[in-house]
Amino acid sequence: MDAANQALLERTKKARTVLRFLVTKQINKLEDEINNSADKTTVHEIYMQLISKFEELSTLDKEVENLINIESPENEILTREEYRDKFIIWKIRAERYIGTFSSIAFQNSVENHPQNITPLNNTVSSVLTNQPRLPKLTLESFSGKDISSFPSFWARFKSAVHDNSNLNDVDKFSYLKSVVTSDAELAIRGLTLTPENYAKAVKTLEDRFGRKELIGRLSYESFVKFIPCP
Repeated sequence: MDAANQALLERTKKARTVLRFLVTKQINKLEDEINNSADKTTVHEIYMQLISKFEELSTLDKEVENLINIESPENEILTREEYRDKFIIWKIRAERYIGTFSSIAFQNSVENHPQNITPLNNTVSSVLTNQPRLPKLTLESFSGKDISSFPSFWARFKSAVHDNSNLNDVDKFSYLKSVVTSDAELAIRGLTLTPENYAKAVKTLEDRFGRKELIGRLSYESFVKFIPCP
């Protein structure tokens, strides 16, 4: 790489570092507003700002990729995928909080400026540009703090998402990641959004929180606590 291209690469990487910081900051802001039950207008404004910043970040990712000019930029792909994972998860959470799926704005942006989005693969692209609509049933979240609630959580999620033939496994995994919190979220945090990892995530949650013997024992212990002493 000549000196001019090297200098351009360094400048582009620095600009991308700033955008990554801003995307992370916007996600944290979105999380705080949702956790504090902010009004939907505020959440929608932050959500649209996040989309704009993510589009800029995607453009810089493409520019860096073109400048690097190597066959297997593994580190570039892994880091880029991490940011896409976070974006997809909080995109879904924001849309669910707002109460309407407003992916039209993002899709129009992609259609008008396709060069801004350079998906890692077609599956991830379908999540970003053609996000399917969840059934009207409101999905409950699951934290893992009370495992006795897992059967109810899973039954509703299974009906709305897991058994939905209109969703592929990456879409299903996106929704699953968007509704687990706390201990449950930590259990599958290390799994990236791939078709293969959806099955792994489901098994991880079932093995840790869905064991019938453990749920039964905890339910019995809870029942015993409420039996009045003679």
